[in-house]
Amino acid sequence: MWNIKEIKRKGKKTLKNNLWTLLFLGLFMSLAIGRYMLNNDGFSNLKTLYEHIVNQNESEENNQDHIANEIVNKIISQIFTGNVTGIINDYNEKHNVTKGAIYTTFNILTKGQQQLQNTINSIMNYENKEAVRSIILIIASMLGFLIRVFLVYPIRISESRIYLESINYKKTRIKRITYAFKNGRYLNSVKTLLLIEIKKFLWNLTIVGGIIKNYSYKMVTYIIAENTSISAEDAIKMSEEMMNGNKLQAFKLDVSFLGWSILQYITFGILGVYVSPYYTSTYTVLYETLREDYIKNKKYKYELLNDYKLFEINDLEKYPDIYEAERKRIKIDYNKKYEISSIILFFFIFSFIGWIWEVSLYLFRDGMLVNRGTLHGPWLPIYGWGCTIIILLTRFKKFREILKNPVLTFIIIVIVCSIIEYMTSWYIELVSGLRYWDYTGVFLNLNGRICFECSAFFGLGGALCVYIVAPFLERKIQKIMKRTKIIICIILLSLITIDNCYSIKYPNMGEGISIVVEENK
Repeated sequence: MWNIKEIKRKGKKTLKNNLWTLLFLGLFMSLAIGRYMLNNDGFSNLKTLYEHIVNQNESEENNQDHIANEIVNKIISQIFTGNVTGIINDYNEKHNVTKGAIYTTFNILTKGQQQLQNTINSIMNYENKEAVRSIILIIASMLGFLIRVFLVYPIRISESRIYLESINYKKTRIKRITYAFKNGRYLNSVKTLLLIEIKKFLWNLTIVGGIIKNYSYKMVTYIIAENTSISAEDAIKMSEEMMNGNKLQAFKLDVSFLGWSILQYITFGILGVYVSPYYTSTYTVLYETLREDYIKNKKYKYELLNDYKLFEINDLEKYPDIYEAERKRIKIDYNKKYEISSIILFFFIFSFIGWIWEVSLYLFRDGMLVNRGTLHGPWLPIYGWGCTIIILLTRFKKFREILKNPVLTFIIIVIVCSIIEYMTSWYIELVSGLRYWDYTGVFLNLNGRICFECSAFFGLGGALCVYIVAPFLERKIQKIMKRTKIIICIILLSLITIDNCYSIKYPNMGEGISIVVEENK
């Protein structure tokens, strides 16, 4: 029979191995998941104190409904707008902001706030408030059940995995909290704990049987955490076999934590930040002890407990996860000097992508199929020039050094693209008297030629282009024969030259395409 003091001593050692990781994990499981029963008394004290203060305040007010409405208003305002609604509205009115992605998003949020408020008011003013409370309770219970099953259950398995790895590894990672969500572990983790909950519920109807079975199932999470391929039925039976003859001793182990529970009660649960990890570490060591005896005696399907790396003493700091393949990092050479033929093809590819984007945007937003751009062909040269100039910059050593800093690269691309867009708009208007885009009324625009949100979009697109898209396209283009590339470039350059000459005399005009400046003034 195992010794309680020895198990607790080893439990403290396990906790010490990864103290900060397990303390943080315990805090997370207590506050976010509500995992630990040991903390409930302390938190109940805080809840009782809070309810007392709230009730006292409410008794001093005459209009409780007014207070409730004020609280709801503040909560909704914080959720949707961060209490800056007035500031944003003032800015929009002063600067005539009436369109754009930022304006639209804000408008949707504020309208959503008003609709939500109206819904809440309708519910609160409904005559049969008891029925409303019942409906809300049912919905909340269903949501709580779904969250518990599909989110909390796998997190509990992941928690057990972290504690198992902490026995012999001194740098267990907190990111292992996602362990049960990966590599086909998720569904079995959910199924197993759901089956246990159903069994516990049925056994709890017998009261005494519920207490006994609660100890019988103590080791299930550890068994699944060791080998997630073990079926739910087998894991439950293996746990029952492990705890057979050990339930009374496990009960005594829980009683030995009574002093800690009292301290938690006195400190309103604050001490649980330490006690909860200590308690779980102790049970993890108990699993290790019972597992060793289980395998030694070759009990039911003992061969499934085969993750020996968890329990072997070694000099490694982290568990070498044999079930997870190492991530293959594809090295993208964004500092390479592109050939002239590749750069020409880049220009046409990005011009075409820009044209597809603009046509799709107008079709989705306005329901209009329009041939966007100054030319008649399926290309928007401004997109091509923007990306091509950025790629040409990579031929300079200084810019290739800047590419090592993505944030600085983004800022430079925003500046470059903004200059190109502004100058293009100015030149077209000067030559033809037309505007093919106008950002007047959009948040932070400059003379209607450029605006913040579009410049930011071009910055992201340009960064994506120079870091990922251009190197990817270059690998594909290099597979084309050099002579073929030259022929394609000559054909495309000839076509766009013809389009330019034709568009000078017959510019692409129409609804959703261009604005005559004289009529706009």
